Amino acid sequence: MEKKIIVRIILAAWVIIWAIFLIRPFFKKDLIRDYSNLSKLSTEGKRAYVTGPRLYEFIRVCNQSMPGPSLYGVIGIKKDSLEHRRVRYYLYPNIEKEEPEFLLVYGTKNYAREGYKIFKVLDPDRYILRRVK
Repeated sequence: MEKKIIVRIILAAWVIIWAIFLIRPFFKKDLIRDYSNLSKLSTEGKRAYVTGPRLYEFIRVCNQSMPGPSLYGVIGIKKDSLEHRRVRYYLYPNIEKEEPEFLLVYGTKNYAREGYKIFKVLDPDRYILRRVK
C-alpha cells in the first residue's frame, strides 16, 4: 500500500514539474497577452496583427486594386525577408516577376521608374505604379 502512495506522489510531482515547464514560457515571454489579443480578433484582424497593420493594409489595397492575376514587383521590402514572403502569400494568385505590370512601392517616397506611372496612392510612402503601354 505504501509503495502505491509513493508512486502516486512521484507521478504527481513529475506531472506538476512538466506542467510548469510547459506553461512557464508563456508567462516569461509575455505570450499570454498576445494569445489573449489574438483570440478576440477576427481573421482579418489576426492577419493584420501578425503581419503588421500598415503592411497588411497595403496588401489589402493592392489585392483590391490590381485586376485578375497580375504580374507585380515589390519595391522597398527586402527580398526574401519575412515581410516579402507575406506579401507574396497574400497576393497569390498574382505573380511576382522581374518586368511586372505593377510595382508595389512600400516605405519608399518618390520612387520612380521609367515606363511606369502612379496607379493608386495609399499615402506618400505606400503606392502602386502601373506600366504605361
